[in-house]
Amino acid sequence: METLVAVAPFAVAGSILPTWTAIVIGLLGTARPVTNALAFIAGNAVFRFALGAVLVLFASALPDSASLRLDSGDFPPAVPLAVGIGLLGLGVVVWRRPPAAEGRSLVDRVEQVRPGIAFLAGAGTVAAPGVQYAYFLGGVAALTETLASTAARLAGVAVLALALQTMLVLPVLIYLAFRTRADRILRSMKRWLKANGPRLGGGILVAAGLYLAVFGVSEFLGR
Repeated sequence: METLVAVAPFAVAGSILPTWTAIVIGLLGTARPVTNALAFIAGNAVFRFALGAVLVLFASALPDSASLRLDSGDFPPAVPLAVGIGLLGLGVVVWRRPPAAEGRSLVDRVEQVRPGIAFLAGAGTVAAPGVQYAYFLGGVAALTETLASTAARLAGVAVLALALQTMLVLPVLIYLAFRTRADRILRSMKRWLKANGPRLGGGILVAAGLYLAVFGVSEFLGR
């Protein structure tokens, strides 16, 4: 129970992945919908387990888990502020781009993706620098603080890696349960994305940048 209480905040926060969930939904509109979506999720989980296993087996010490929470006060406020400003600028640039020509949009390219590429994309998204490291490393640190044996810690890392995929698996389950309706919705969604992809991508970046910028400013004012 102590382990569950310690790890739960990181597992819950880390499983809220709207951007990656959108990628899974996009993969459900490809020529190999379920295979590609599951391959992406598997790449995500495998990388996380491998990273956690390396930390458990070879790291001499991990930071205190409490220090890895975004609200811990240990993160320099300049970091989220700088990242937020960068995302805001990038979002504006993406927003202003015209829709891609027919057959050359990201949606068209994703439709032909293969499971191997989807797996690598899943691993790559979680390997790229981002706040996901704080959640995952915080969860691993909590496991090392509450579990004594290496075997138990490795099992805990495996459970954590799977728990973090919850939000990514849900669209696949919904798709399988309502496949005919889901295919119809996905076709309509792809048409909309082809026409509005730049504005959607720009809007997501602007929203994320605004959140981080406000968070950074509030941290500055609170110190």
